Amino acid sequence: MYKYIEESVIKPYRGYCSNVLRELRDNLNKHYDIITQFSLVGSGSDSRNMVTANGNGPFDLDYNLQIIRMPNKNWDDLKSLKDTVRNELNKIVHDTFFSDGKDSKSVITSLLHFQETPRVEFSFDIAILAKNKNGNWCRLIHNKSSQSQFTWNEVPTSHNVKDKVQILKANRLWNEVRECYLNLKNNYLQNNDTNHPSFIVYVEAVNQVYQRNCR
Repeated sequence: MYKYIEESVIKPYRGYCSNVLRELRDNLNKHYDIITQFSLVGSGSDSRNMVTANGNGPFDLDYNLQIIRMPNKNWDDLKSLKDTVRNELNKIVHDTFFSDGKDSKSVITSLLHFQETPRVEFSFDIAILAKNKNGNWCRLIHNKSSQSQFTWNEVPTSHNVKDKVQILKANRLWNEVRECYLNLKNNYLQNNDTNHPSFIVYVEAVNQVYQRNCR
């Protein structure tokens, strides 16, 4: 079952990942004219202290790499976009104990191993996001079972999430959001549902608590 991780444990990993993501952001801008910003999902500014681990297993940090602007050729070739992000990430983590980024369905995953053993100590995931014409966030998805198609999938009801978070915190409902988030993650775990990354679960938790209390 999932449980929350103490801030003192998270801090050094978060610092390392922030340095990697800054370099990735800058390299994408400098070499490809791809303008991005990154945010930490789970223990970021809006959802502090929400990093989880399954039992005594390793924990991970989930990042959103949000596309602000990029050349039309990248919008027209989403496979090339994801490959570009992954290859630039691999250059940064090269010669460390982190493995090369793996192309998962909805994220790029880099694993940190205990020295040179196969045992995983920590990992971080990078999801690539962009806004659609309605202002809602969409995730870049690699549908490997469907002729390896790359598509944008809208995050459910992601519009105005930050506004809802401010209202929930002002009404002292943040602990209810944390409880809802953990319950959702454990429900998906029990159902072997791997199609709900942390950012999706976070949006669901915020929306559920908001619907119950603030409408």
